[in-house]
Amino acid sequence: MEPSTLVFIALAVFLLLGVEILTVIGIGAVLLTLITDQFPLLNISLTMFDSLNLFPLLALPLFVVTGDLIASGGIAAQIMRFSQSIVGWMRGGLALTTIVASGIFAAISGSNAATVATVGKVVLPEMSKQSYDRGFSAGTVAAGGVVGIIIPPSVSFVLYGVTTGVSVTDLFIAGIIPGLVMVGAMCVVAYLISRKRNYGERTPFSARGVVTAAIDTRYAIGAIAIILVGIYSGIFTPTEAGAVAAVYCLFVAVVITRKLKLRDVPAVLVSSSRICGLVIPIVAVAMVLSQNLTVLKIPDALVSAMLGWSTDPVVLLIMIILLLLIVGSVMEAAPNILILAPMLTPIAREIGVDPVHFGVIIVSTLAVGFITPPLGLNLFVASAVSGVSFATVTRTVGPYVLVLILCCVAIAFMPWMSMAFL
Repeated sequence: MEPSTLVFIALAVFLLLGVEILTVIGIGAVLLTLITDQFPLLNISLTMFDSLNLFPLLALPLFVVTGDLIASGGIAAQIMRFSQSIVGWMRGGLALTTIVASGIFAAISGSNAATVATVGKVVLPEMSKQSYDRGFSAGTVAAGGVVGIIIPPSVSFVLYGVTTGVSVTDLFIAGIIPGLVMVGAMCVVAYLISRKRNYGERTPFSARGVVTAAIDTRYAIGAIAIILVGIYSGIFTPTEAGAVAAVYCLFVAVVITRKLKLRDVPAVLVSSSRICGLVIPIVAVAMVLSQNLTVLKIPDALVSAMLGWSTDPVVLLIMIILLLLIVGSVMEAAPNILILAPMLTPIAREIGVDPVHFGVIIVSTLAVGFITPPLGLNLFVASAVSGVSFATVTRTVGPYVLVLILCCVAIAFMPWMSMAFL
């Protein structure tokens, strides 16, 4: 058996044993560097430095900071009130509010975990007062957070763009419609379940109430405008938009809403740095691993194998979606993107799929993995926030998983969703 094959088997065993993903990828990068004998060990540190010395990658910590400032500055509560004014009149209004608010929050933070934690803390107590089933409430919060990496700004789109050389700005724009479609689909599921089980209290719809709530949410809308309008108009790059949005949210939280004291800002920055400290090292070691995979010609072998199986674009796209659903359930989106994107993008080009559209396919499909066991991150966050067991959250989130998979298939085979604004 080839030494490289033994390495991959060992890495798979480590993952199944629950070893930290950073450790697994790091071990793989070192062992493959030794096996290929194409680079000195010094190359590992050089490659790690070069992989992080990229201007677009600066957007990642900036959007994380922005999300934490929103959560600390009282803007999240404004988003919830605005969302409730729009859909609160329907059966299951709080469940729908949760999903809509998650979409709006995602348009500022770019993080799924932050979306689940922030929205969950605000809405779960209210859902409990209205006698929603606790498992359904936690599952809805977990599912709503899925769009955190699809609706721009998206940390995952930044990683895909850095890895494949695709414009991050184009990816942000391409993610708008697919993100909204997924939000709409989950709202339908929440409405049907709530109607069947008679969940929640309906509040009368008021156009004046919507306008008032929109005015109250002006600071959140301002953050979205800075990010999306700034990027779409070409005024800002994604990185610059992240910086301006972070400063804006800091000003709002400290000076306008006064929900955040200056003495508490360092604590917020420390919280953001912890999240970045988890993601950034994975980016560095994954780049080393990807470099060695290229030397071993594994991407070429994968392309040849899949094209040898079938040249039908429909069959290949379905195979890719199935692969992404499987790996997304056992490994987080960031390492999956960093490892698989360089391997799968050539296949997409071979069958005529635009790299931007393919980026949306990858990110939206991997997003489903956040609510699928055994390692769905959103499930753990929702369980922690709600106090509901992991098994219960996993069971109640099932209908959302099914409809999101259907959305992924629709996104893959309807390119106009991604390319409409490009």
